[in-house]
Amino acid sequence: MAPWPWTARHLAGDEVRTRIVPWAVASPLVVVGVIALLLRLLVGPPSAATLLSVLAGGVVSAVLLLHLSLQAAERIDEEGRHRQDTLEVARRQALHDPLTDLGNRQLFADRLQHALARRGSHACAVLYLDLDSFKTINDVHGHAAGDTVLVEVANRLRAAVRPEDTVARFGGDEFAVLCEDLTDELNASRIADRVVSSISDRPVVIAGGREITVTPSVGIALARDEADASKLLRRADAALYRAKEGGKARSELFDERMQAQAVDTLQTEDDLALAVAQGQLRLHYQPIVDLTDGHVQGVEALVRWQHPRRGLLQPADFIPLAERSGLIVSIGAWVIAEAWRTLEGWYAEAGDDCRLTVSVNISPRQLANGELLDAIAVAQPAGRAAGALLVEVTEELLVADAKAGFSTLHALRMMGVRVGVDDFGRGISSLSHLQSMPVDHVKVDRHFIAGLGRHRQDEAVVAGIIGMAKNMGVGVIAEGVETPAQLAALRQLGCDAAQGFLLGYPAPGLDLDGVVHPAPGGALTGVLTLEGQDVVARAVASRSF
Repeated sequence: MAPWPWTARHLAGDEVRTRIVPWAVASPLVVVGVIALLLRLLVGPPSAATLLSVLAGGVVSAVLLLHLSLQAAERIDEEGRHRQDTLEVARRQALHDPLTDLGNRQLFADRLQHALARRGSHACAVLYLDLDSFKTINDVHGHAAGDTVLVEVANRLRAAVRPEDTVARFGGDEFAVLCEDLTDELNASRIADRVVSSISDRPVVIAGGREITVTPSVGIALARDEADASKLLRRADAALYRAKEGGKARSELFDERMQAQAVDTLQTEDDLALAVAQGQLRLHYQPIVDLTDGHVQGVEALVRWQHPRRGLLQPADFIPLAERSGLIVSIGAWVIAEAWRTLEGWYAEAGDDCRLTVSVNISPRQLANGELLDAIAVAQPAGRAAGALLVEVTEELLVADAKAGFSTLHALRMMGVRVGVDDFGRGISSLSHLQSMPVDHVKVDRHFIAGLGRHRQDEAVVAGIIGMAKNMGVGVIAEGVETPAQLAALRQLGCDAAQGFLLGYPAPGLDLDGVVHPAPGGALTGVLTLEGQDVVARAVASRSF
């Protein structure tokens, strides 16, 4: 049926108008014709007055029907407009970041795929950037200030790029820019330089009139022949990491050297995914020594990777990759289960004389994953060993997400698991957070330990931490002890315990009998004489560990 004039709006009620209105207009004449035919058959030809009366009734009915139908059409129009508005809002929410109103990862990926398909002889580039030390802004000024910074950065990004470029927020402080129709890499580098300058050149003003200087690091990946969007994003990400390594507040273009590193990283990531399933991970244990009498009070479990081709890898060789890829969650669950298994074996062998603890490090992803408590509960043994696990988190992690972190640590303590804070002293508000942290001990960061005997400032920091921790009933462990002079200074300051190469290297085995039933002086014998604290020129770094 051809559309009527009133259907030109293409609204939801047009179908009602098209179907009902013509019949409503024609219905009086139809009614008159039907009545006239019936009267003719029954009583003879109808009079004009009768026909006019019937016509009047038909017109009234038609007007009423027309009015009702137009009302129904308007109501359908309004419902249709509301559904369309709701659909548009939902579509926008699905493809845009609610804080900055930039496109999100899904929108960016879709536009990147289309850009690669239609680029022709021109190149397109992906600029991948994040803000340097953005986490510190949240820690110092609060998350509201962080949101203000993100919104301002989004506005500056829009102004810095071309109108046809796509700007998206991937989450957190990560942004991406899609630049199409580029002639060469120089064009992409110029856009990246404008992006860096637009964000870095003037501070961001937050609540209270305070100013925050923000700098970005940018990775650039140029596509000429490739049609793989995910590969282009990975290259831009690799270039971003190179930019940060080069000093931050700068841009870096992906090159073939990075390509080789990216291939190696991908291969390592694939290998790492198999490491847990194929039993390639190992735990090495470093002793933690009580500085009062020299006995080993516990060990720290340090993960190693027995790679089938590259040999025994240290944590620095694979833990950062595990963090970025998310594999740290499964690795962390294995470490916890293995630590529980080790503790259960030690306590079964040594009996009531065993007092050892095993400390394991918890990563940010593990704490945020929500499965940490389950991983600990599933493998937790019965008996005295159930209270011998100690989890350690960095102070920086607790400060970053205090509410969630504290609640998780409280839950761990309710399960009988002890809690420690690693690298203590590096955080921006160490001492102010110590009182509220649900912890059993803190580990003084090795940076301050290294300065003992050489820098008065470091000695003052260590003394302050030890004093405040003791006043709050929190134990203090020094990590990274490598010289007798450092050990002597720690004992003089009243530090509870220490670990480091001077007292024992990490090793896969443990002389359980020697640890549970130590000789007088324990691990300090040959390092310091317990009475006079005189330095003896012999370390026991390899003793029993």
